[in-house]
Amino acid sequence: MIYVEASIRVVPGKMNEFMEVFEKEILPSSNKLGRKLVAQWRTTIGTLDEITDLWAYDDLTHMQRFQEARAKSLEFTKASEHLRALIAFETTRLMVPTPLSSMK
Repeated sequence: MIYVEASIRVVPGKMNEFMEVFEKEILPSSNKLGRKLVAQWRTTIGTLDEITDLWAYDDLTHMQRFQEARAKSLEFTKASEHLRALIAFETTRLMVPTPLSSMK
């Protein structure tokens, strides 16, 4: 397994709307295209208005297939445009578990 961590800085005052769009539009569309949300956290101390998502893929080929399907999906494109208006800044990292990780 490989994981993509997305740290998202939500536009101040838009957290509730962000979460609603994520739950009702992004998550269902992602699931249809084969991407799995492993975890999602909201920062309560430190950088405010921040969400961290952890997405799981079987391997790089699986991630690439998702990205190709996402690019062709009108549903995902519309959901992404809706969500992007609520994002001030985003960074992503590709992570691979070490032998000590319980997440393989």
